[in-house]
Amino acid sequence: MMDYPANFSKKAQIKIQQMAFVLVALVIFLAIVSLFYFSISLNNLKKDASSLQDLEAEELVRKLASTPEFSLTSKDCAYCIDLDKVFLLKQRKAYQEFWNLDFLQIEKISSSNKMECQSNNYPQCNTITLIENDKIGSPSSAFVSLCYWSKEKGGYTKCEVGRVYASGKGLK
Repeated sequence: MMDYPANFSKKAQIKIQQMAFVLVALVIFLAIVSLFYFSISLNNLKKDASSLQDLEAEELVRKLASTPEFSLTSKDCAYCIDLDKVFLLKQRKAYQEFWNLDFLQIEKISSSNKMECQSNNYPQCNTITLIENDKIGSPSSAFVSLCYWSKEKGGYTKCEVGRVYASGKGLK
């Protein structure tokens, strides 16, 4: 067995302590870098989720616009919503659970009259609320073309810009 000088063993202990501090510092540095990476990734994930939710709302509106209950029968406008049909659907309570939603509203954007459509003011109104429950989240929306029969000038199909709002069970 060899005897090492006392000075040599103190230097070895200091080297071991230096190595331990370097390893601890390296682990802390890697933890901080990974936290930054995961925070940036989480932020991008939230943006992607928001983008997907917007796309889901647009797809839901397209799906609603293409259903026979909403669609305009004209070949010129594939995704136009027939406002006359929607107004009649509002009066039928059987369709409340048909679309699996908590909130469904159609709004004419170009209309200056800010009122809910009733039988005495249609079509000089701007919103038709088909489904409205107590608990609704933040509704998603998308722009659509709203068409209805106008009796002016001998009668013609009048189209306006509108927006569909949907929220609830069908959108997570």
